[in-house]
Amino acid sequence: MSLSREVGSGASQHRNVYDLVQSFIGLLSPDGTLLDANRSSLEFVGASLADVVGKPFWETPWWRDISNSRDAIRQAIRRGASGEATRFEALLSGKNGEVVNVDFSLTPVFEDDGTVVSLVPEARDITAFKEAVIALQASETRMRFACEVAGIGTWDWDLTDDQLHWDDRQFELFDVPRNGGEMLGQRAIATIHPDDHDRIAEAIAVTVESDLPFRQEFRVMHKSGEVRWLVGRGGILRRDESGKPTSMIGVNYDITERKTVERRLSQSNLDLEARVAERTRQLEREMHEHQKAQEALTHAQRLDSIGQLAGGVAHDFNNLLAVIGGNLELAAMRIADDQVKELIEDALEAVEAGASLNHRLLSFARKGSLEPALLDVNKRIENARQLLERTLDENITFEVTPAHNAWWIFADAGELDSAILNLAVNARDAMPSGGRLRIVTRNQSFDAADVRYIPGALAGEYVQICVSDTGTGMTPYILKNAVTPFFTTKEAGKGSGLGLSSVFGFAKQSGGFVTIESIEGEGTTVKIHLPRASSQSNGGVSKSSDNGVPLGRGELVLLVEDDKAVLSVTRKRLMALGYQVIEASTAAGAINLLETGGPVSLIFSDVRMPGDLSGYDLAKWAFDNLPGTGVLLTSGYDASEAGDQQTGLKQTVKLLSKPYSMNTLAIALRDALELPTHEP
Repeated sequence: MSLSREVGSGASQHRNVYDLVQSFIGLLSPDGTLLDANRSSLEFVGASLADVVGKPFWETPWWRDISNSRDAIRQAIRRGASGEATRFEALLSGKNGEVVNVDFSLTPVFEDDGTVVSLVPEARDITAFKEAVIALQASETRMRFACEVAGIGTWDWDLTDDQLHWDDRQFELFDVPRNGGEMLGQRAIATIHPDDHDRIAEAIAVTVESDLPFRQEFRVMHKSGEVRWLVGRGGILRRDESGKPTSMIGVNYDITERKTVERRLSQSNLDLEARVAERTRQLEREMHEHQKAQEALTHAQRLDSIGQLAGGVAHDFNNLLAVIGGNLELAAMRIADDQVKELIEDALEAVEAGASLNHRLLSFARKGSLEPALLDVNKRIENARQLLERTLDENITFEVTPAHNAWWIFADAGELDSAILNLAVNARDAMPSGGRLRIVTRNQSFDAADVRYIPGALAGEYVQICVSDTGTGMTPYILKNAVTPFFTTKEAGKGSGLGLSSVFGFAKQSGGFVTIESIEGEGTTVKIHLPRASSQSNGGVSKSSDNGVPLGRGELVLLVEDDKAVLSVTRKRLMALGYQVIEASTAAGAINLLETGGPVSLIFSDVRMPGDLSGYDLAKWAFDNLPGTGVLLTSGYDASEAGDQQTGLKQTVKLLSKPYSMNTLAIALRDALELPTHEP
């Protein structure tokens, strides 16, 4: 019979039975090749049946780390092949280095003619039994040693013949001569102090009659006349067939010293109680005075804590109001529906009311995640067209070709605008001598074959925003690294290296992807693919009417703000007002950006930021090092309180209190830009 047929036969005949058995059972050929093994044995070594079938049994994982067991298995297989059954204890190796003791047997299976056709190995885990035996022996040793160390005597009382079996310590405790280690129970009771004799005899009778534990303290009289206190503890050990107790077992130990100490403690306690009572009355008077002082201190600390909390909450809440108010104003600029605008105006009034409340809190204290919405891509581009045209140089032709019936998308409006603006700025910078910038939208469907070479892209329906230029193009090296954060080919100060990477991240986070095609000397095409929305509404964003807000003229503003939400909405507001924006999250980072980059028209910075430098420190540095640069500060704290930090500045710094309206921001920006500057 071939090995594969033997394996199949063994599996079909024995599998169901094997897997129901918790012990380890298998099937071997007469030469010791493993044909089958039950589930318990396989799980023990963490192997599958395919891992072990066909191997010599002594080379399987059960014996891999135990040479003695392997040798014994080989010998057992030789005897089994000759028809001899074998049984012995062995060590079995499991997964994770586990080793167990087993009762192992190997039984031959015979044909009718007496030929051995297979061997059945079986192993029962006896580890717990072996450990229990060892633990019992250790426990008995520890108990015997503990009794010797503790001075405890043990006794076994046969109630049928009154024979007491005492250890040596018992004779010492009762001061009775040794007579072969045995004596009568009544003789032992006779050594008990007369005043305790009847009580102990009655307690023993109750234990025997009612099966209650025996626990008594009593005195014994030694031959020298000394009286010793003992504790006796015991209970019923055996009963006859009728349930009548036939023996008791228990211990005795000396508590004389404890009793002496107890008497002394009793008197000491009486004296101590008197002293404690007097001291307690004194402490109560002292505690009353201390409590009054503590209450006054707690009240002062509570007021101080509330003040600090109010200041911190007000600052953070002003940042939140700045975000809310800023986004509401941006929304109002892009919505034509008068009813919706009225709702936004009501919300802006609530923002102003919140700012007023914050002002009162500060007086008391003395102190970017995506937001996706249904979007019409064509309308977003059309609304941003004026800003895009202002961003481009006059020698650049700008064309927009919208798709007919373009699908709607579900994405963050501000991030989409920022992505398109980033691509437009990159295209402008790639065409210093002029050229053509074209934005085309189209609906596209991709199957798995279309996107198989685009990392992270999935088949589906997308709206494509294609931004192409006729600029300098990219080399293969630059194209490979184009979306790497901070990678830039622009001059220092002309780019952060985050434009394309932010567009790429926005598309990925929105469930889409970006592709870039570029030929050096001919131009670049960047295609943003955003998933089609599953549904659309009749909403959308409409261009607002002119509200008279003074716009920027493309000036570059360095925005310094540690709060990401405030940074995001302020960046969007600045861009909406016609400014270009670069960002820093700390004053130190802003200084580093100014030292390593190109000039900016205005520094717009928060006052309180992480690190050692504040917005006023940044302003002073700018006045000392960049005399032609405007500075505008903003703070979520009270303006008058923050203004105290201006001491020592050679210029007057305008401070804009958060939250502020779009119009207030626009005016403050123009004022800061037009404010005359002086040499330090």
